[in-house]
Amino acid sequence: MEKIHGGDIYSFNRKIIDFSININPLGISDEIFSVINNSINEITNYPDIECGALKNAVSQQENICKDFIVFGNGAAEIIFNITNAIRPKKVLLIVPSFAEYERAADAVSAKKIYYFLKETTNFDVLENILTYIKNDIDMLFFCSPNNPTGRCADIELTLEIVRKCNKNNIFVVIDECFMDFVINSERYSFIPYIQKYNNVLILKSFTKIYAIPGIRLGYGICSNNEIIKKIHLTRQPWSISVLAQKAGISALNQKNFKDKTRSYVKKEKEFLTKEFHSIGITYFNSLANYILFKSEPNLDKKLLDYDILIRNCENFTGLSGEYYRTAIKSHSDNKILINALKNTLNKKS
Repeated sequence: MEKIHGGDIYSFNRKIIDFSININPLGISDEIFSVINNSINEITNYPDIECGALKNAVSQQENICKDFIVFGNGAAEIIFNITNAIRPKKVLLIVPSFAEYERAADAVSAKKIYYFLKETTNFDVLENILTYIKNDIDMLFFCSPNNPTGRCADIELTLEIVRKCNKNNIFVVIDECFMDFVINSERYSFIPYIQKYNNVLILKSFTKIYAIPGIRLGYGICSNNEIIKKIHLTRQPWSISVLAQKAGISALNQKNFKDKTRSYVKKEKEFLTKEFHSIGITYFNSLANYILFKSEPNLDKKLLDYDILIRNCENFTGLSGEYYRTAIKSHSDNKILINALKNTLNKKS
């Protein structure tokens, strides 16, 4: 399978500091780890196919009707579930963005229309996207905060997009998997409006904020009962393991965890961007827990000499090999990255 994502630590026979995946730098909490360990004996049972207890927990956390919730083996599974349910003929894609939207469109042989984000406008979605929303489009993927740029559209623009899509019978997938890292996320999240619009599905993930990518757990929120039913018809049963359901419930019981995370990420992001500026690296302001930046070609390969893995963004539609994405990790790891960048960029090519 073509390597289009970060996290490929398995290609190395040594320990790597992985800046290529964007998970919580605080790591998995002791509570979640303990729940997973204590639930090992339950793997002799089939999982709850309805995810009842987890669904109730998410419903309370997000303040939404539990009937609006559908779970996936990671949010990525739901991307393919919803695309299979809608079977769009033409998909509007905001790029650069997460590769799985394009792969899901390809899986149903949909024609892809691109709205290109521009460096000159900080890779922000602008009001001119409304001119791309026409009645021959069937589906729009909209990532906020966007991956890899870390940018969010203000909720006013998002509402304009959704309303125009609604008028043109276009289904909108809003990916908010990194929204938990955003300070003042209420300025950007569409969740409070989900009941008013039946042409929207919001993606959320436990992977990033709770640092459990190996567990694979995500969910979608949609007020359209017919769409929820279609998703269930396209997905395999028991895709959410016993351990994933237990971990999810435990995660939602973590008090002040998100606030602590946001505070830590803010502090470390300020450290990294200050150092980037002093080194002379061009970076783009991110609201999420990662930073898109520009540097010399093959920087990712050179950093492997320091056992550091960053994300080369060349295979993002709309970006070239001079763009890279780095996660915000622990302060000690971030200092290692900065020192490696200083050493590498001071060397003669």
